[in-house]
Formats: sequence, C-alpha cells, structure tokens
Amino acid sequence: MLGASNEKTLRQNGIFVRSIKTDTLQQNTINRALVELSGAEFAPNDTEYIKNLGVNLPFESGLEAVNYLKSQNAKILYAEFSDPKVHACLDTTGKTPSILINASYKDLNEFDDVLAISEAIAHETGHMKDNDILNSISEEIDCLALNVLVHKSHKKKYPDSMEDKSSPLYSEGVSLYSTLFFDSNPDKTALKQRISEKYGYLDISSPNHPKTKLAKEIKKISA
Repeated sequence: MLGASNEKTLRQNGIFVRSIKTDTLQQNTINRALVELSGAEFAPNDTEYIKNLGVNLPFESGLEAVNYLKSQNAKILYAEFSDPKVHACLDTTGKTPSILINASYKDLNEFDDVLAISEAIAHETGHMKDNDILNSISEEIDCLALNVLVHKSHKKKYPDSMEDKSSPLYSEGVSLYSTLFFDSNPDKTALKQRISEKYGYLDISSPNHPKTKLAKEIKKISA
C-alpha cells in the first residue's frame, strides 16, 4: 500500500508543515483507510444531487481515487502543521506527490477514525488530480463534495459509524460537510458561509475547476 516514513519541513499552501516518521500502527491505519476508500461507491442519486450544485467531481468512486494514487506513486504521511485547524494538505514539492495528514490524528486508529481518514485522503487526492499548484473556491467545492460522497457511502455501509465524535476531524470536517451539502435549504446558506470563511480569499476558478454559480455566490459574500 501507499506510505512512507521520511521527515522534512516545508511551507505548503501558506502553512509550515513537518512530516514525521510513521510507525507500524499508524501505517496500518493509513492502509486500512485506503482499503475502505477503495470500497466507497457513490449512490447515483447522491452523485446527481452533487453535480446539480455545479460540482465537477474529480472521481466517480473511491476506487478511482485509490487507483489514481497508486498511478502517481503517492505517499501518505502524518505531519505537524503550523495551523492546527488544517486536517490534511497536498505536498507537490517532491518528485512524487504526498498527502500530509495532521499529526494530531496520528494515534487515532479505531474503525471510525479509519473511515474519517479515508475521506481526508479522498479530498486531497481530488486536489492531486489537477497536477498543478493552483487552487480556487471551485476546486475546494469539488474536493469537499468528493469526500462528502465518500462519507455518504461509508454511512450507508456502516450506519452506526462516526456518531458523536468530538475530534475536529469529525466535527469540523467529514460529518460537517455532509450535513452542509445535503442541507434541505435550497439556498445552501450555511454551506456558502462555511466555505466563505475558510476559502473565500481564493480566486473563483482554476484549471479543471471552472467558475460556478455556487462559487461566485461564495466569493461575493467573501468580499
């Protein structure tokens, strides 16, 4: 499976990160997360709903994402971030890309943690597919929608999973965005506000992620 144990410090996406050595238990968690991600199948109704929001999905299933990771010889590492609120990020400074997961989660290894980490991996793999260092509101929407669909797949397969979790990985990440994207409010007010707060400083569009009505509305409220 994917993974590595090297250490390095770099500045990525405006934050400083330092990758740390990954022990056997932590590598096992990553490997289990990749297995669960590869089994994630998106319900057609969910996919249609997401695309109707203007989302350009990077992958149509979790297996597509995992196969892409393998094709890129990507590494998945834990790293210390200067911003503790960041769950994961993509490092493109090396010969092969790396997905860096917040070291605060390195000792989370219960099954629910495996599922949540698989969703974070999916999100960053969506960014990796662009093969560029640019980012945008539209790109974040597309990658957030990707990990939401993985989350919905996990919840369908494991209905009692990821409930009542206090870690920010859940409360500020995987569970939160599933609720916001599938909010019954047609205006998606809460979703727009959340993405505006986190990514409103970005340009509206980037290569492979054209501007959408949702992205433009988010940028408008971010001004």
